[in-house]
Amino acid sequence: MKNLLFVVGLLMCSPLFAQKTGSLTLQFHNKVGTEEVVLKDKQYTNALGESFNITFLQYYVSNLRLLRKDGSEYVVPQDESYFLIRQQHPESQKITLNNVPKGDYVGLSFVIGVDSLRSASEVSKRKGCLDVGGDGKDMYWAWNSGYIFVKMEGTSPQIPLTGNRKEPIFLYHIGLFGGMGDKKTLNNIKVASLNFGKEKVKIKADKNVALGITTDVSKLFTGTTNVSFAVNSTVMAGPYSAKIADNYASMFSYEGIQK
Repeated sequence: MKNLLFVVGLLMCSPLFAQKTGSLTLQFHNKVGTEEVVLKDKQYTNALGESFNITFLQYYVSNLRLLRKDGSEYVVPQDESYFLIRQQHPESQKITLNNVPKGDYVGLSFVIGVDSLRSASEVSKRKGCLDVGGDGKDMYWAWNSGYIFVKMEGTSPQIPLTGNRKEPIFLYHIGLFGGMGDKKTLNNIKVASLNFGKEKVKIKADKNVALGITTDVSKLFTGTTNVSFAVNSTVMAGPYSAKIADNYASMFSYEGIQK
């Protein structure tokens, strides 16, 4: 009897019984409307007719979930689910999820930014792109103990040079996860949900599938609120940041399977 149980145990641990997995690559394409983002040298126009360029662009995506055809979800393991997309580093715009269970998937969701639990966790739990002394150093408010979810900087000739301002610079640093304890803040965490439409994304064992995602960063200042560079050129932790977060909640769209 013991020998029989031993043989059954070996079979259950063999590759024939193991969960077969593949991988999924997400390629983020940063755009302003339909135009590719080009740092510094390219001019764009917002919904209010104000011209601008972009000098810096970064944003977090985290807590990824894949929706199956039957309504169930595959949740990417927490420690493998934080990514910083940086315009100045093209390699960061392509992320690969490994060990994805095989099957048919119909959608994808992710947090735009960093969830409250990870934001408030000890430093040892915040490595890689969350390391505030390394890759994440430009995306953290030491004075506010929280991550910047989306950060865009640039210039616009419509910004008036008043007071001590010497250059027509805009700064949109949007974060805030609700705060800790009795130190409450705005909660600007947003979730992007993408439906693959009629296209079925099939993950096969030991195979990779690549999907394209468009990030239309013009949505930061176009949407439920049309943001004027001339009026609101610097937005960080104040109440107006909620309007920009509401705007960029819809900045992601699904392109399709990349050949």
